[in-house]
Amino acid sequence: MDASSAYSQTGDRALSRGLKLHRIALVMGIMIAAWLLLYRLADYPTPWYDEGSHLHVAKNYALNGIYADFSSDGIRYYGPAIGVGPTVMLPVAAAFRAFGVSIPLARLVIVVYGLLALVALYTLGRRLLSPWGALAAVALVLVSPGADFVFNARTVLGEVPGLFFTALGLWLWLGPGARRLPVQIGVGVLMGLACITKNQIALVVLPGMLLAWVADLVWYKQRGWRMFVVPGIIAGLMFAGWTYLVLIALGKQGDLQANLATLRSATSGAFFQLRLSSLERAVRFLFDSGVFGMMLVPAVLYGVVLSLRRSEAGQRYGTVLLFILVALGMFMTSLAWPRYAFLALALAGFFVVRLVEDLTAGLRLDRQGWRAALSGEKAAIAALALAWAIAVYVLPLYSTASAVLRGGSASAYQLAQYLDANVPTDALIETWEQELAVLTDHTYHYPPQIVLAYAVAETWDGAPPAHELYDFHQQVNPQYVIVGEFGKYTNLYPPDRLQDYDLIHSVGAYDVYRRRN
Repeated sequence: MDASSAYSQTGDRALSRGLKLHRIALVMGIMIAAWLLLYRLADYPTPWYDEGSHLHVAKNYALNGIYADFSSDGIRYYGPAIGVGPTVMLPVAAAFRAFGVSIPLARLVIVVYGLLALVALYTLGRRLLSPWGALAAVALVLVSPGADFVFNARTVLGEVPGLFFTALGLWLWLGPGARRLPVQIGVGVLMGLACITKNQIALVVLPGMLLAWVADLVWYKQRGWRMFVVPGIIAGLMFAGWTYLVLIALGKQGDLQANLATLRSATSGAFFQLRLSSLERAVRFLFDSGVFGMMLVPAVLYGVVLSLRRSEAGQRYGTVLLFILVALGMFMTSLAWPRYAFLALALAGFFVVRLVEDLTAGLRLDRQGWRAALSGEKAAIAALALAWAIAVYVLPLYSTASAVLRGGSASAYQLAQYLDANVPTDALIETWEQELAVLTDHTYHYPPQIVLAYAVAETWDGAPPAHELYDFHQQVNPQYVIVGEFGKYTNLYPPDRLQDYDLIHSVGAYDVYRRRN
């Protein structure tokens, strides 16, 4: 055997070992992700307001065939029905109809979306990075405290399902078959599904697609107009059609004005604002050590450098970067709640890993490579990379796993048992704890949707207190009032409003009051 043949066989064996190690890492990663998303799913996180409000729609559709929120005063066709779309509500409703209404069952649907989102991110990462780089980027997003993927993938929200459709759409759009019309239609459908999954995502996806077209026209000049116009029109029409359906077609015609007023109030209260306090919170968050070890902003800037290349690779980076920049822009002009940055962080993981890879060029990610680097000329770089890896992978994974192991409070389930045993189902209950209507079949009256906009304005703008604008006595005369974590946080039920009620039961954050006869 000559030297060249021996060298070739050695290289083949090394490649085979590398592929085997990568597959082992993939399997281990899937197992870790599945455990993080499934263990103690019922009580972590503790059932809460946002989740409950969305599940009202799924429960109502499963039991009554009505796609709308509900309260004792009737059907509400707006609010949660548009906050999270049918890509979430319909699978959850189907599960409810087949197996019964339960929060863990609804969360299982989101867990499936979570695992699919991780797979979609990995496949998208293969368009941008090496196989190991793609895996590292997905792992980074999974454990990052800033992205909080595990929390978002264990509760019924639209962020994770929206990420799945967005990442899958980008993967298809950036692939070699994107010049074919069927692929372009598929991209449009996937992006449209992302838009109707979470209306906030539409504020990223639709402008991102438009800017990608402009970038191709002005800078890259790599693709034809059809690759942008066809997906963009399909996605835009899907979002417009769904918005029309929710605002008008599903409800009464007379509800349109009230629905639009609520939409304007809620949107202006949470987005498209330039408050110094919100901007400061956003900047602090983006530079926080919990956001990829303070590497987000350098990575995005490095992404600009990668995107300036007038090539297929440069355009792939540029397209993803435009989505990130639009998402960050929306976050910077919002109330700066970390959840609003979720999509940007999930996609930015690719640029963080690419930056670290290039800064540590030639550093082999195996035991022999690290050993050689730590004892050689690259000892300082290897030590810094190892410290960074521990900070952004190992410690966050430990923290997340600890939170999952501890679980959350079971007080919502305990209160539901108490209500089932002690309160008639036809007794009117006033509360702002939306999760309760999922856990029991009692008759609840919830504050109108506009009250949430009042509470947001009070908390973040110093507007008049929400309880001055809403008094449940003026709308209903409930036999019971339940004040839980959200009601206490917003102070919607101050003591003077409960003077005619006696506290009869408390569990966890929940206090149950009964009206004196």
